[in-house]
Amino acid sequence: MRPGLVKAILLIFIIQLLFSTTGRGQSITTEKVKIGLEDESLQAAIKKIEQQSVFRFFYRDADIAQLKHLNLKTETRTIEQTLVALLENTELHFRQLDHDILLERTYRQAFQPLPTFEITGRVIDSADKKPIANASVFFSNSTTGTVTDTNGGFKLNLLKGGKYQITVSMLGYTAYQNALLVEKENINLGDIRIRPKVIALSQVDVKTTGGHNIPDPHWDRDYQWFREEFLGSSGFADKCKILNPAVLNLSYNDDNAVLTASTSDLLEINNYALGYKLKYLLTEFTSNRNSGKVTYKGSVLFEPINGDESEQAKRKKNRSKAYKGSVMHFLRAVIENQLLEQGFRVLTLKKKTVPDYPNTIIDSLGTTPLKVDDFVKLSDKKGIYALSFKDCLYIMYTKIHNYTGNLPDIPPASQRDYAKTTITMTAPYVFFDENGIIINPEDMTKEGYWARSRVADLLPSDYVPEN
Repeated sequence: MRPGLVKAILLIFIIQLLFSTTGRGQSITTEKVKIGLEDESLQAAIKKIEQQSVFRFFYRDADIAQLKHLNLKTETRTIEQTLVALLENTELHFRQLDHDILLERTYRQAFQPLPTFEITGRVIDSADKKPIANASVFFSNSTTGTVTDTNGGFKLNLLKGGKYQITVSMLGYTAYQNALLVEKENINLGDIRIRPKVIALSQVDVKTTGGHNIPDPHWDRDYQWFREEFLGSSGFADKCKILNPAVLNLSYNDDNAVLTASTSDLLEINNYALGYKLKYLLTEFTSNRNSGKVTYKGSVLFEPINGDESEQAKRKKNRSKAYKGSVMHFLRAVIENQLLEQGFRVLTLKKKTVPDYPNTIIDSLGTTPLKVDDFVKLSDKKGIYALSFKDCLYIMYTKIHNYTGNLPDIPPASQRDYAKTTITMTAPYVFFDENGIIINPEDMTKEGYWARSRVADLLPSDYVPEN
């Protein structure tokens, strides 16, 4: 063997030996830290470990985002013992790479099912106590739903705990809706009683033409109006098809130019752009043509639509596009305290009326970005947060450029070309959950980018972006 080659091999061996010795010198099995947690996040625990050691952590934000309410008695432990205690009953594991600690999600084998929460119950008629078959039971804003069997029974499986709204819908019955907190155990809801609807008949003027009865001549006009306002004006609205418009109850008031709507059954909508079939129980919808204000509320179940590989790839991209910069994206960034990292910038917008001219409003836009603590509060219920701010919030999503929709009453020179939204709170608090879903949307009005995005851009609460 040539002398030069021998020297090279010896050099490589010495370098490897030095690195391996260094790795053994700093080990999470021997290095100790003293930390304690009181209803704090895993991210907070990581920072405490990094402050007391030479180790640095690497992980995906999505993997640790939900680990927020951890408790740990203050003691001195090895880093390994600390991590074992913190990650107990989670799907995360850790390993040391020199001075780095890698947190990774455990990938289970196909034959090892994920842990689930089982929610069971039975739906019965409140009058005669008989079971009701084929009633729709689902968690609103999710992909979790089913129908009752011949005995009125149902079973729902959830992969994640949290606060949900369970909805029961059946044609001819008043819908049942109730908040449900899912934590550590399966839940049996027992008998859910739903009431038959009492139909009040009122006198109707029947219009005739040439002696023949005709339907409401304004139905097509009102339906088109409803469709445009309900689905929104984004590019995905044209890819939506309402399958059963006959379940809509539409009413237009000529005096105040207001259209109202509700449904007698689940309104079914195929969203071919995002790949979901929506089953929407619409409890309230109003659209004021004079003011342009639109409000609606209800419960929705998402069912995936099948498609070939090419279609699914397009839908995957569309879902990502719908998510980025959305209300859900913003609220999740708020919870994780990552506004800037996720591309959001929030300013104060003050609206003042001019003396002697009550219909004239002057908008004053602040220049200092707000922090999360300035407009978000904790509620007294676990997993529920509240938006609260005396002025309006001016929200920019900086990862969408060349947006042409400037907001009125603000000088164009003051507005960047980002996607912009103004929200005004009409109640002291606007509550939202840890999935980024607004609980009381009627207490908030939106102008700008978010106002364009309505049902056609909806994503289920269990949607998780890949990156």
